[in-house]
Formats: sequence, structure tokens, C-alpha cells
Amino acid sequence: PAPALAGGSEEKSAAGTEGAQLAVGLGSLVALDKGLKAAFLSAGIRFPSALCGMFLILSGICALSSVNEGAAQRVYNFFYPALQWVTRWLPLFYVPSLVTLPAALAGIPGADLGRIGVLMASGVVLSLWATASLTVFIRNLTRTEVLPPAPVKGQPPFTRFEQIATAGTAVVSFAVALAVPSLALPASVPFFVAATVGGYLFGSALPAGVRTFLHPILTTALVAQAAAVLYGGVTGVGFFGALQIYLSKGSGPLATGAGDVLMGFLGTVILSFGFRLYEQRALLRRHAVEIIGTVVVSAAFSLFATVGLGHLLGLSSQLSLAVAPRSVTVALALPIGDLLGAGDLSSVTAGAVVITGLIGANFCQRLLDAFGFKDPIVRGMSTAASAHGLGTAALAAKEPDALPFCALAYALIGISASVLAALPPVQTALIALAG
Repeated sequence: PAPALAGGSEEKSAAGTEGAQLAVGLGSLVALDKGLKAAFLSAGIRFPSALCGMFLILSGICALSSVNEGAAQRVYNFFYPALQWVTRWLPLFYVPSLVTLPAALAGIPGADLGRIGVLMASGVVLSLWATASLTVFIRNLTRTEVLPPAPVKGQPPFTRFEQIATAGTAVVSFAVALAVPSLALPASVPFFVAATVGGYLFGSALPAGVRTFLHPILTTALVAQAAAVLYGGVTGVGFFGALQIYLSKGSGPLATGAGDVLMGFLGTVILSFGFRLYEQRALLRRHAVEIIGTVVVSAAFSLFATVGLGHLLGLSSQLSLAVAPRSVTVALALPIGDLLGAGDLSSVTAGAVVITGLIGANFCQRLLDAFGFKDPIVRGMSTAASAHGLGTAALAAKEPDALPFCALAYALIGISASVLAALPPVQTALIALAG
């Protein structure tokens, strides 16, 4: 019995240490994000502050590594629990824009919605083929051998405790809103957070066959919208009123709704890219020509091709610019849309990104097979360039050789697109192309 007790004590101590690391590491990243955002706002700088923070983290840890690699690895290890937490809950941070998409689409004519759908579908195919062809061209020049990928630690399944805690929070907060009308607004925050988290837990627990056509992100959005219908009906504010409470952006009945809380982590997601790029530094050095060359050209191609297609299809200039960053992760797509003057249509931007990702997650691998692209670098790079994080997740289970390149390109495509969109000549050209 004594060794068993000792073992249990050691496990508790290890869990406590990791919990402390998570709290301090995540808190540090959140604080850095908020501090940079405030500083950029005060200085009137429009470039995404979190992206600047990501470069600071990457350059700092690389500089430390050049002096003392062991110290740099200890810094990375310290932040590792926070990085895993961000990865585990990533969809929750951009799904609020998808939840509120009905409100954003309410004033858009049906014909324009059809055009956007055509643009999303054709854009995925075009980006996939163009990026794959470009990568093949560069690969034929460099002929760098692909080494076997390093093993990747998967995410643990969601626990029963997480499910019970989420359900309990939703029930208690909704009961408070129902019983005490004066507390309905503040109670909406834990209620909607729990509903969004619950939707993600439920969607992730569905059978794999169901998840192929009903992605957990869609399930999350649908459950959160159902919660908005319920809350709006009980409180009398209606569905659209509940959506405004859910994601207020500082102008709704609540200064900070549940959606604002969740989306507040988007900057932290971008900061985490600095550590992820450091993690893949050896791969990035070995295949620098293929990776850097492809992501920069692919990012530019996607922005200009999307805006050009939107103009050809007859979309308004603002809608064309709103969907321009469709191939970029939401955390960076929203700032890009703002840089291009489509900030009022941020939900349309987020919806375009998610729809693009869902199309790519379901069809990229089949299309690559049909196009005859077999090289793992080609498959990974083109999937990330056309379907960002959702395509990366879809590739993870079936193509481990391609996954590292997909994960790298997923981050670098967004970074490249952000830098390009921040350049005044590129902004001017995109706005002119949009008509």
C-alpha cells in the first residue's frame, strides 16, 4: 500500500505543477496580448498586435537558443501546457462569429449569398491546385529529401468531469436568469459560454462517420444558436437580441458577452504560433525554400484571386474584401478584414473562413488524389493553403508524413497574408480589384 500511496502523491504533485504552469503560462500570454493590443491602439498602429508579439516570442526564444539551447528548451517546456490548452480548445475561440452569422447575413441579398457559396467552393479548388503546382515546381528545383516525421502527441479525450461541469454551469446560470430577471444579463455569460463549450464537447463525441459531414464546429455553433433561441424566448429579447448579448463587441447590452470572452483568446492563439514555429525550426530550416516560397506566393494568390473572383461574380466591393482572407485562420482573418476596410462584416469573414475550411476538410485529400499529387510536402502545404486549420485537422489522422508541413504552412500562410495586407500598395491593389 505504501508505494501506491507514494505514487498517488507523486501524480497529484505532478498534476499540481502542470496546473500551475498552465495558469502562469496562459496568464502570461493573455497579459502580453492585452498589453500589446493596448499599446498598438494607443499608438494608432493598425498592424495586428498579436502577430508582432508572435515575432517577438519567436525571435526571443531563437536568440536564447543560440546562446543556451537548454535554457530555450526549458522556456518552451514551461509554456507547453498553455500551448496544449490553446490547441485543445481552439475552435471555441473563433466559433462565436459563426454563431452570430445569421445576424450578419440578415441584410445580404440571397443572390449574393449564392455568389459567396460559389466563390468558396471554386476558391478551395483553385487554391489547392495552384499551391500544389507551385510546391511541385519548387520541389523539383530543390530536391530536398523528406525525412520521417517526428511523433506527435495527440490530445487526450474530453473527460466526464468536463461534461458534467459544463452541463451544470448551463443549468444553474439559466435557472438564475429565469428566476431573477435582474440577473438575466450577467447570467447570460456563463450560460452561453457553457452552451458553446457543451456544443463542442457533444460534437467531438459524435461517431467519426457523423463528424465527416457534421463537423464539431458546426455542432458547436448550432448548439449555441439553440441556446440563443431558448434564452431569447425566456427573456423576451428574441433570437437576434440574444445574439447581440452573446457577442456584443462593446456595443450591445453587455460590454463583454460570452462570445467576446471566447474570442478574447484569439490573440493568444497567434502568440502561440511563435512557440509552434520554434518547435518546428529544424523542419523549417531543412525545407525553407519550399515552405517560405510557397506560403508567400500562395498567400498573395489567395487574396487577389478571391477578390478578383468576387468582382467577376458581381459581389459588392465590401463583400469581396470581407471574404478575401477566407484561406487564413480566423484569428488572423479578422484583422486582415479590418485592414481592408471590411470590419463591419467580421461575421461574414469568419463564416467564409469556416465554410472554406469545412469544404477543404472534406474534399482536399480526394482532390489531391484526383490531381495526382502524391508528395507529402505538396499535400501538406496545399491543404493548409486552401483549408487552414480544419484541413490540417482532417489531414492529421490519415497522412502523418504530410502533417508537419501542413501545420507549418497553416501558421505561415496567415502570417504572410497579414504582412501583405498591411502593406499600403497591396491594400490599394486589393481595394481597386474589388471595384
